[in-house]
Amino acid sequence: MGVGYGITSLIGLSLNNKWVFKTHGNLKSVVIRYYATYLFTWLISIGIAHIASSSAVINSQLIPLVSLMITVPTNFLLSKFWVFNNKKQLREAHHLGS
Repeated sequence: MGVGYGITSLIGLSLNNKWVFKTHGNLKSVVIRYYATYLFTWLISIGIAHIASSSAVINSQLIPLVSLMITVPTNFLLSKFWVFNNKKQLREAHHLGS
């Protein structure tokens, strides 16, 4: 399971870097931020599961769905604006828009 997660995370990193966000920044910085983002959203997911399972507010079968509803957008926003943020492209887009 750990090997599969490692392989899929590397594939996700590669696809996000080259295709989704089209960045060509410092790979070391991108890798560190990418895995920090995954660690952060994993901790959010664990926290949601712990809090939701401790209370009777949410049906236990819905906890993963609630967690995904929070962690997926969080992961995307962190990826877009922190991990794969290409300031040169942002300046170019702003210049073209003016």
